Amino acid sequence: MRAVVLAAGLGQRLSGASPGLPKPLVSLAGRPLVSHTLHALAEAGLEQALVVTGYGESAVRKGALEGSSLPVEFAANPLFHKGASYSLSAARSWCGDEPFLLVMCDHAFSTGLILELLQSAAAQPLGRTCRVAADSSARPEAYVEEATKLAIASTGFVTAIGKELADWDALDAGAFICSPVVWEAVAAAPKDCGLSVIMALLARDGCLGTVDVSGHFWYDIDTATDLKEAERLLAAGVSRATKRA
Repeated sequence: MRAVVLAAGLGQRLSGASPGLPKPLVSLAGRPLVSHTLHALAEAGLEQALVVTGYGESAVRKGALEGSSLPVEFAANPLFHKGASYSLSAARSWCGDEPFLLVMCDHAFSTGLILELLQSAAAQPLGRTCRVAADSSARPEAYVEEATKLAIASTGFVTAIGKELADWDALDAGAFICSPVVWEAVAAAPKDCGLSVIMALLARDGCLGTVDVSGHFWYDIDTATDLKEAERLLAAGVSRATKRA
């Protein structure tokens, strides 16, 4: 299976950590964020990755290629200052009609989390569904406030997704395994929108399942504070967490 890595954004909230540096090149534990992502994908056995670039395109391309053991191709999103819908759309022709893994470059992932998604698809074919990595582990309140939340039915399918959900069951870990049905949702969504809008359309149509990744390491890195905490957790070797009550 192949992977799409969204790495086009400005990363303005993280600019204080590394002024002028594109977000995918900000160092996490001595390695650029994009390198962490590609390393996890390679370790999980992915065959190839498409990195969607935008801000600082040439620098991000160079940074992604350096030290990557995974074959990497690139697609440019000139509208990187707008919604992530443009970045996902830039991957359309490369993906064709095959399923693919979709990850955000500003999320640090463990190899184990990626493997959970791949094993889910291998055990039960996607059909006309996509699946989101869902984490029900306990997290600090400040982190939860910023996170995208998932309301999940007893069937394991998402019924609602968004940052403002009052009643929710898990956090969206920023990694998905997608069938071609995702392109129908992209076509139905506003041209300029966030990824959650596209996923909400899939959820509305009963097409967004979940993969429980509770306990596997991941961290959404939006600010310098997030970066420091992710580095602390990596240094501490954190790989398991406590489930929510």
